[in-house]
Amino acid sequence: MLRRLLVPRSLSVAFTLTAIGCGGAADGPPREPVYGSVKFDGKLLEKGLITFTPADGGDLVVSGLILDGQFSLPRHEGPGLGPHRVDIWSKQATGKTLPNPDDPGNPIEEKKEILPPQFNIKSRLAADVAKGGDNKFDYDLRPAAGDAKKVALKSGR
Repeated sequence: MLRRLLVPRSLSVAFTLTAIGCGGAADGPPREPVYGSVKFDGKLLEKGLITFTPADGGDLVVSGLILDGQFSLPRHEGPGLGPHRVDIWSKQATGKTLPNPDDPGNPIEEKKEILPPQFNIKSRLAADVAKGGDNKFDYDLRPAAGDAKKVALKSGR
């Protein structure tokens, strides 16, 4: 008799604990998938990072990788709804090494940001993420006249 009572109770407790641990799309603010392309100086950006920061100062800041000029963040990794500031970063190896503070005998490769500040720390790029919309954002980044010479030097042109 005791065994017949314990099995259903054990299953009930296990189900309750499982249900409590299962979050999902309802946790936190609603998110949307976003995707698109990034060009710099007329060419697809080989690799980089794109960040969406809510324009209203909200906490849901998300980032995704840019590979071969394309980025895609699925809903569970995507930004919340509304206007966002967009920052785009891309680092390139300089050919130099730096001391590794964590492993002094193993130097690390030096990398420098190749995009001008107008696309990251001083960005005015934007995205307005819509609920259920086609949230495709394409960015064609053009360096300012003064930056074009710096870009040419960095890329060896």
